[in-house]
Amino acid sequence: MNDKNMRLGINTYFDNILGDTPAYNCVCDKVDFMVCHTDPQRFPLPVAQERAEAVAEKLGGKGVDFVANFEFQNFGHDATAPDGTEWVLNTEQLHRLAIPDAYIKALQTSPHFKGVMYDEFEHVIINQNISIILATKGKLKKSVFPLLDGSDPYAQGELLSRQIGEYAAEIKAKGAELFVGEHVFPVLFHTFARNGILPNFKSQKESVSNLAFAFAAGAALQYGTPLWNCVDCWFRLTNPGHSAKEMYYNLIFADLAGVNNVYVESAAVFTDGEGKPNEYAERFSEFSENGRNPDRGYDIHDYRPEIGIIRYDDTYWGQGDPVMWRRMLFGNKQIKPGRRSKEILGIFSLITHGETSKGSFSWGKISPWALRKHRSFMTMNSVAVFDDRVQNGLESLKLCFLSGIHISDETLARVAKLVQENGLTVVTPPCFAPAHIRAQAKTSHAEIRDGKGVWIVTEHLASAKVKKRIAPFLGREGEICLTFADGREIILKIADDGDSFEIVKNG
Repeated sequence: MNDKNMRLGINTYFDNILGDTPAYNCVCDKVDFMVCHTDPQRFPLPVAQERAEAVAEKLGGKGVDFVANFEFQNFGHDATAPDGTEWVLNTEQLHRLAIPDAYIKALQTSPHFKGVMYDEFEHVIINQNISIILATKGKLKKSVFPLLDGSDPYAQGELLSRQIGEYAAEIKAKGAELFVGEHVFPVLFHTFARNGILPNFKSQKESVSNLAFAFAAGAALQYGTPLWNCVDCWFRLTNPGHSAKEMYYNLIFADLAGVNNVYVESAAVFTDGEGKPNEYAERFSEFSENGRNPDRGYDIHDYRPEIGIIRYDDTYWGQGDPVMWRRMLFGNKQIKPGRRSKEILGIFSLITHGETSKGSFSWGKISPWALRKHRSFMTMNSVAVFDDRVQNGLESLKLCFLSGIHISDETLARVAKLVQENGLTVVTPPCFAPAHIRAQAKTSHAEIRDGKGVWIVTEHLASAKVKKRIAPFLGREGEICLTFADGREIILKIADDGDSFEIVKNG
């Protein structure tokens, strides 16, 4: 296997591995790595260490790499082991995972231990440990990190970036080679990647798979990290909540899109009520043996997007409904999403030919749109999202949107150069346009040539005028296009149900 090929894994529990359960055994020989739920808080620390060493030895004997997944802390306020070992930092105001050094050392007894995964880390940050809030009927509301006392989203975002960097450094100092995130919502990929946490987007779940890819791919490109992908078979409270066919095509998409590591959550879907391998196991095995490219020859770092979106990641995904998702940014109730935060939803609706919701990126939000049947794939023409400090990876863009609350001067200067020299078309509000362009924008929608390119200056980034003007860049409705180095173009024709596709072009 060359180093550009995608590695395939499953998500399972230590109990399944140590107990040789049917769910583990039916696919354990089809994988390159495993994401292993640890649940060490159930045991005294010496016993937890013994279990970790046993898993490390067993997987090492099979030559299977693994990362230790930590999720229990997201649901339980008290994560104290029987011997008093504390597995969370727990104060009156804060709650987050704390891993004893001795436990990491136990995992390290095998060279196949590759690192730590903080399951749904961005979720607990932006929704303030919502599962604990629900479990305690609202009595406990604890943040992951200390929050800013104020309503400035930029200041809060910069503070969070420093906090995440310090936390990631702490985890790695314990001996974890890799620190991997796992994102329910398409936010904080760039903040994580900038601070040493690998981007890992969920497919299926309540997501649009290729939309989540566009965010995570931009982070991996911008910060030079590997790209991970969790093909999550949960939908709301149901597992499996997606068909075996949909799972299979999400794996195919990951391979085509240049993902480095993909895994299915969870191994529980691979057996029926009697412990026998079912259709999910069959499709997973089919993909492992014949579905993935045995000599892919490219990965995410060869992705050359044609449409770019540059924005400050303020964690907005459309949150705010009558029941679950509080309308706040960064998990700080003092900071509310404004018009600039919401621009990203309109932009994606525009570039997907109106297929994505203008109100949310997730089926998890209560809304009329969320009553529609879930679909994994929507129209998209070679898209990547970058953060406000991007410099490299923009050269392939033909169309670029500038949006949100902040973009660095260095990034704006880089974009202006690409307009003049590469012929880039930029859609921007006046605040991000160069001074000489802004001075010429006399109307609510102005198109101004600048060297080889053009600036479209407007306060309404997803207006009908913008849609008409950029139509040539948006590709064909019902298709996904991915463009890579050396002229490789992949075109997928999406099936009517949105769960599968036909490969029209691959090369």
